[in-house]
Amino acid sequence: MEVTLNGARIHYERSGSGFPLLFIHAGIADSRMWEPQARAWANHFDMIRPDMRGFGGSELPPASYSSREDLIGLLHHLGVDRAHVVGCSMGGTAALDLAVEHPERVERLVLVAGGISGSNLGAADAALFGDIEAADKAGDMDAVNRAEVRLWVDGPRRPEGSAPAAVRDLVLAMNGLSLKTDWASADDQGIDPPAITRLEDVKAPTLVIVGDEDLPHASANADVILSRIPGARRANIEGAAHLPSLERPEEFNRLVLEFLLAD
Repeated sequence: MEVTLNGARIHYERSGSGFPLLFIHAGIADSRMWEPQARAWANHFDMIRPDMRGFGGSELPPASYSSREDLIGLLHHLGVDRAHVVGCSMGGTAALDLAVEHPERVERLVLVAGGISGSNLGAADAALFGDIEAADKAGDMDAVNRAEVRLWVDGPRRPEGSAPAAVRDLVLAMNGLSLKTDWASADDQGIDPPAITRLEDVKAPTLVIVGDEDLPHASANADVILSRIPGARRANIEGAAHLPSLERPEEFNRLVLEFLLAD
């Protein structure tokens, strides 16, 4: 399905029935990363899975925009006033910004390896990005794609190819598509002040999920969120890197369903 929001054509999927649930994908993925959840949760939730601007089937017009306003626009278009929100990585950052700026829209919040706008904790892992930066400097986007999958999907401590082949292949396809986008042509306007200064404003019950094979700053972000969002809880998933919803879907589904369906 497609809709034009704030001047951009946005692709999204909608399936299932029940209380609305908004999925926001990672920066190395698109809405396809939530397929294991869409299949398993059809009887629990009305699931909304957009491709963010420049990802999947959504366009990126050369103009400034706001990811969170695109998300609010999509919910308004679909007649959804309030939803559970599940975001991974870049999508976790967007989900957290949404919960800070529009708390009335978020029932429960799940952050999977989520970032925090205004923080710089990822700088501590700069040495891990050497292969990606070298490939980018050489203009070899195929090599960039392989290096990003190596780092994010296999994880920095495991050998290349450690993640399931089907997961690696899917991310190579999703990420390869977004690497063709001209990201320099448009600027995503973040919230001001950023979430790092406003975490205490989050009112939704919050679950933070981290794979134990992810980059170190994913755990550092989780620690900050847990220390400052009242009542936030953490779940670690063993044997998973940056995309536990794909790599360990059964455990991920169990943890998230228990949280979202709790009284």
